[in-house]
Amino acid sequence: MTTQAPLLTIPDYEARARETMPIALFDRLFSTYGGPTMFSNTNNLAALEAIKLRPRVLADVSNRSLSTEVLGQKIDSPIMLAPTGTHQRAHPQGELAAARAAGAAGTIMSLSTASSYSIEEVAEAATGPLWFQLYFFKDRELTEILVRRAQQAGYSALMLTVDNLGARSTEREDRYAYILDAERILKNFVGIELPDLPNRDNFGDMFESALNWSDLEWLRSLTSMPIVIKGIQTAEDAKLCTEYGVEGLVVSNHGGHALEGVSGTIQILPEVVEAVGDRAEVYIDGGVRRGTDVLKCLALGAKAVFIGRPIFWGLSVGGEDGMRRVLEILRNELDVAMGLCGLTDVKNAGPSLVALPNGSNNHTSMLDALERSAKLLEQGYLTRHEFDSLKTKLLM
Repeated sequence: MTTQAPLLTIPDYEARARETMPIALFDRLFSTYGGPTMFSNTNNLAALEAIKLRPRVLADVSNRSLSTEVLGQKIDSPIMLAPTGTHQRAHPQGELAAARAAGAAGTIMSLSTASSYSIEEVAEAATGPLWFQLYFFKDRELTEILVRRAQQAGYSALMLTVDNLGARSTEREDRYAYILDAERILKNFVGIELPDLPNRDNFGDMFESALNWSDLEWLRSLTSMPIVIKGIQTAEDAKLCTEYGVEGLVVSNHGGHALEGVSGTIQILPEVVEAVGDRAEVYIDGGVRRGTDVLKCLALGAKAVFIGRPIFWGLSVGGEDGMRRVLEILRNELDVAMGLCGLTDVKNAGPSLVALPNGSNNHTSMLDALERSAKLLEQGYLTRHEFDSLKTKLLM
């Protein structure tokens, strides 16, 4: 009789999910490290691995706080659930199970436009706060309907995905042929009386590729929910986010599913944090597999992190219980990492906690960042208050 290995880490759940999910689906969603359609995701993982923690000792870490606030909402740990489509690919309860697990963990779940269950069904099942992830469709009436439904259902933020609106590669679809079961439909479009609604076959083709920054003004007119932009990968776009009054942004490359050949998200994080200052909250996703990954992201300026693939692995292996366990593992690993690094509060994580790769000196990097910020102050791009706030974070 073969005894299965214990599920102690997120990679353990990944390995078990490879056994529980149809292999064609697993390959299409996740592939393997260095796989032919997953180079950008591999970059996410490699970039996190290349950054090392700098443990501090003889600090009283007997009381540690993992709680933080995002957009004014207190959460029990800085680990949130990213918007990922059609959770029923992993478990029949799909987003309902994920929402209950997030609530039990005291954190936020972001519901994808492409969810297996509707905005209202997930809101009814949820026991914690929800954000709604929006794809901006060519049909503005459809876009408006979705936004208004999310606000009416009590979602507390609107997350606009912007990193996959251009020309779309179909390499993954062609390489890993997997067809979603016919009964698993996109519930958010059921009952809407508009022509040419998005479906499984044309979903990505219905996005508004002509979307630009000025469209945020129209989006803002529809809702009082704070707006978070997901898919920022440059300091230039991060700065534009602040100019257009965005409350938060996610450093993300769509889990490596959009453009091949981009940097790992944690490599981009410092320049984005520097460009934003304290004018918006910065979050990150892409490759987070351990609590130490979470700590590295916090140290480099992220307010919180999102996990994506581990949602599917947890649901596939154990449904709601599996998802709860995934969040518990990450939280416990973060708690241990904090203790061993002499950190008592996640809100105080700073660059001195990490050593950067390729022989770069973190002290030199901080000085470079301060020098760049001083130039931005001189040029009028930063206020004195913003500069002082950034300096304090860099020197923590």
